[in-house]
Amino acid sequence: MKKKLIISFLLLLFIIPISNAQDFSDAFKLYKANNYFALRDAIPKTKYKNDWQKKYLESLSKNVFSDFKNSNMLISGLLKEHSKEIPDSLKAELLKAKSNNHVNLYEYKDALECDLLVTKNYSAYLEKDEKEDIPDDINLWTALIDAKPQTITKPGEVNIPAKKDIANLWNIPVTINDEDTDFIFDTGANFSVIAESLAKKFGLKLIDTKMKVGAITGVKVDSKIAVCPSLKIKDITINNAVFLVLPDEALSFGFYKIKGIVGNPIIRSFEEIRIVFDTSIIVSAAPSKSKVQNLAFNGFTPVIQMYRGTDTLIFTFDSGAMATMLYKPYFDAYKNEIEDKLKLVDITIGGAGGMKTIKGYYIPSLELTANGKTGKLSNTPLLSEFSKNKDKFFYGNLGQDYFGNFKEMTINFKDMFIEFR
Repeated sequence: MKKKLIISFLLLLFIIPISNAQDFSDAFKLYKANNYFALRDAIPKTKYKNDWQKKYLESLSKNVFSDFKNSNMLISGLLKEHSKEIPDSLKAELLKAKSNNHVNLYEYKDALECDLLVTKNYSAYLEKDEKEDIPDDINLWTALIDAKPQTITKPGEVNIPAKKDIANLWNIPVTINDEDTDFIFDTGANFSVIAESLAKKFGLKLIDTKMKVGAITGVKVDSKIAVCPSLKIKDITINNAVFLVLPDEALSFGFYKIKGIVGNPIIRSFEEIRIVFDTSIIVSAAPSKSKVQNLAFNGFTPVIQMYRGTDTLIFTFDSGAMATMLYKPYFDAYKNEIEDKLKLVDITIGGAGGMKTIKGYYIPSLELTANGKTGKLSNTPLLSEFSKNKDKFFYGNLGQDYFGNFKEMTINFKDMFIEFR
């Protein structure tokens, strides 16, 4: 798992047509390429040689589409009834998904047991970045082993005022121990974050760990942990919210300083939010329904199904990013038209931990469609090199410049969809 404060071979796997996913191996490649929407559609069409294979794919699909309890039920059954049939490399994937399920269910002790088992018996099947990250995960879950589950209380629909700060990021009011402040509202933050000086001011108990948090540049910074007994956002109360506590300097960018970030564990607990741009974030009394399921999660990172014309492109999305950024898979897919027309330049990216320069291009004009609604982008940075390992799976990260095409955006974490209006 990578915490944010936040190849051509793999690209070929990424864009395998659903019709070609005829057996278990082909469908599993879709999962490994993070093409979760194609995996979902391929499962009922796939030919299976063994009884366990369909349940295996279903357990992974349920994980990425946030059906955590049923995913864990399937995984537990597979490990109990088919342990001898399932290869160790596939068991490793099950245990990683099981750990993620437990974390999202606030069962940190169970997540720790999964990660320890992976480290002990299946580390040979982890990717390089997973091997680097799992010690931090183990330190995090160890620190939270006695933490109570996060709970939320809301009276019905709640309208939370949102305002842009000097960095053009949405901020919302939060109250901790009767102290009022504003935190950034960031769907792309895997965990909520607070500056260390503010955590101490608010009387939060800090838990020392040996954990490091990965920033957008790939640099890692030291982090402590705090469990906030009670956090209020307007009329909503969140108990036992986990915060990464970062040094103040890791959240400072010259004169711009971040106090804290409301991240995904809190945002997802709202079940459904409607972002009315530049005015408010409305937490729905009850989640609505949609025929389209275009939202998934890669670990703790939200993923959206997009279209460029008839081409399906998978993006991450991030309300904490001011601008959309395109990654190398996009460059590989449209390399000829890009190199023929555009000039190679240096692009600077940054986040907690520092700045980094990468070669790339600026795309003058681009139209992308999500759930039937098309938005326009201009002068969009495109990285022609990999910034970090995860970039190889996605065409880019959607930011506020794309959201600004619309008046309102609904994010539903129950039926897993995003709608723009």
